[in-house]
Amino acid sequence: MKKLHNNLLVAGQITASSFNELERAGITTIINNRPDNEEPGQFNSEQARIAAAQHNMEYHYLPMANGQPLPADLVDNFKTALEASTGNVLAHCRSGMRSSFIWALGAIADGEVTVDEAINAAQSTGIPLQNAKAVLESVKPDS
Repeated sequence: MKKLHNNLLVAGQITASSFNELERAGITTIINNRPDNEEPGQFNSEQARIAAAQHNMEYHYLPMANGQPLPADLVDNFKTALEASTGNVLAHCRSGMRSSFIWALGAIADGEVTVDEAINAAQSTGIPLQNAKAVLESVKPDS
């Protein structure tokens, strides 16, 4: 779990045993960008929703299948969940790459960060968002 931007942290897959650590880190909202059943035995969204509720955390299941087109409302729903949080937000997928990419799309569109700032923020967490630079450069900031 590493800080990406402001109150947003990213991580790979979480498990049931992750929630005490997340609570200690001040996580109040979890955004799960990993589809259920991506790997056998993966901690699924319903299990995570229950664990989050037991730790008084908001939980949002906003999956993005690896290598598939983005669902039409995914970036907007991600931004809404992030903006509604009063504490730290953890966005996760298998490695943190998809979560970082979804954040970058929204933050660039909002004019909150430039493409290079988004790439650098992700790089500081070990996420090679540079690989998605062409797509990120196609995002036009809202006017």
